[in-house]
Amino acid sequence: MDTIPNETEAAEVAATVDDLERGLTAFPLSKAVNKIDDWKRKIEATERADLLPIAAGLGELHVALTGEGIDGARIGAILVHLGEQTEAAEVSEATTGDTNVDLTNALKRLGSLLRHAGSALGGGAETA
Repeated sequence: MDTIPNETEAAEVAATVDDLERGLTAFPLSKAVNKIDDWKRKIEATERADLLPIAAGLGELHVALTGEGIDGARIGAILVHLGEQTEAAEVSEATTGDTNVDLTNALKRLGSLLRHAGSALGGGAETA
């Protein structure tokens, strides 16, 4: 079983946060789909049962973005759910091999950005 995120994934979390902070309209669809697929593969490779629902949600997001007729509310709901799951994911040395507090904070920020972006698309009520 791989651990996630390591130093490489920590840099990718930061890059994803940077992309999302620019806003969804500044995020090209092809780049978003590639990033979704990359994260899905990385999460699945960890074989962590607690992260598999996030991978499944990423798969659902991929389908929602590439299928016929993009439904903003559906995508928003998926993003809200992924944000909540990301914020709740356990990040500790035992689960990731990393004790980096900055990484923990970056994942919490990523989750918050996903949740807020989803809410902006009509995906559900904001929760603090």
